[in-house]
Amino acid sequence: MKKSNFLRYLWYRLENSALRTLVLTVLSVILTQSVISESIEYYGDIEHIKYASTGIYILAVVLGIVCTIIPMLENMGFKNRRNLDTLYFFPIKREKMAAAHFIGGFIQCIFIYTVTFAISGIYLAINTDFFELYYLVGYYFLSILLGFVIYSFFSFIFIQANTVADGIIMSVLWMFVLWVVMYAVYALTKPLYIQEGNYEIYMLSRRLSQIPEWGMVYAPLNNLTVIFQSLIEVNQSGWNNFTYAGIYRSQFGFFIAWGVIGIACLIGYFVTFARKGANKAGEISDSYLGYRLLIPLYGYSLITMIGSIEIVTILVFMMMIIGYVIYRRSFKLKARDLVITALGVIPLIIGMM
Repeated sequence: MKKSNFLRYLWYRLENSALRTLVLTVLSVILTQSVISESIEYYGDIEHIKYASTGIYILAVVLGIVCTIIPMLENMGFKNRRNLDTLYFFPIKREKMAAAHFIGGFIQCIFIYTVTFAISGIYLAINTDFFELYYLVGYYFLSILLGFVIYSFFSFIFIQANTVADGIIMSVLWMFVLWVVMYAVYALTKPLYIQEGNYEIYMLSRRLSQIPEWGMVYAPLNNLTVIFQSLIEVNQSGWNNFTYAGIYRSQFGFFIAWGVIGIACLIGYFVTFARKGANKAGEISDSYLGYRLLIPLYGYSLITMIGSIEIVTILVFMMMIIGYVIYRRSFKLKARDLVITALGVIPLIIGMM
């Protein structure tokens, strides 16, 4: 049976990236084995172990890294007009081309992670007998789902840019922007519920202070890993709400929220890919989800958190100006850029109140 153009192009993408995938797999295995072999330790005698760790957090690190860089590598070719001429020469619709790059890239991520995960699991099974390793099965499949969220997130963000450099910068900034904004809101509202000597309000403040970390794109994967470490490792289990694992279990809704974000990014990736004109490749990245939004979000949030006139505050204003210079590719800024920067005095005044 003759393969469709889509399947042939997908196979071409997988063949073309095979060496890269192999290299990343070997490096991932070396890294994980090094960390896990050094992390296996226990306290107490072998019959009465008080505590033992696995080092499986490194698996989350590997998955997070590959789900970040591979979307960029898969879509770099669309940021150069010469490459676009070659890519669009293939007899395949743009929507199917987008699907081939998205699916092909995620297959690479799954392959790298699965090989690394399997070797790590086998190593732990051979060299230890005091871990609840059957929980690794559930961890594997749930971590793949969260890896898909990370992969969709960076696929969507990177495709917004018109150049590779802008795509990388925007991806890095989007890693933390939600955390910065959420922490600014927390810092702004903290005085409203802080009362000295009130234990209940103190505990409320403590729990609310842990919410902003969910704004980081890697937080769900990290927190899932902490939960499963508490189940797998010795004397880490239990439903203790005063441990991080217990807290993350109680915040299950944030896992759902990031799942929704992942689906939205998946849809956004295909919509953007279909609408983005080839003539924009190499031009200024003018997406509303790029510098237009990121500069004021970071600037206003950091100014709010500082909450006073200091040297650091002045540096934030300067960084906003530098951000607009990078965005415009010129020292000659537009009036609205200067106005948006100047409006930073509003969150400054609010933060000082």
